[in-house]
Amino acid sequence: MNEQPPNKWWERLQFTLLFIVLTVLVHHLYGWMQSVLTPIDPYRVPEGRAAKVFQAGDPDARSVSPGDRLKLFYWLGE
Repeated sequence: MNEQPPNKWWERLQFTLLFIVLTVLVHHLYGWMQSVLTPIDPYRVPEGRAAKVFQAGDPDARSVSPGDRLKLFYWLGE
């Protein structure tokens, strides 16, 4: 029996389609993992008996000089 050699273009098409399908699948898998691992919004209003400890000050109030703030930044690293 005389067998024909496999068609190169058909094999390349199959490989390309499989590659695209697996790429899309991995892309969706990473997106799902990112949505699972993304932390909850830390700036939301607390629920229940929780209290928000930090309150942002008024940016127009100049109670601390910029030099003192810079010293505090270098001292604490925040």
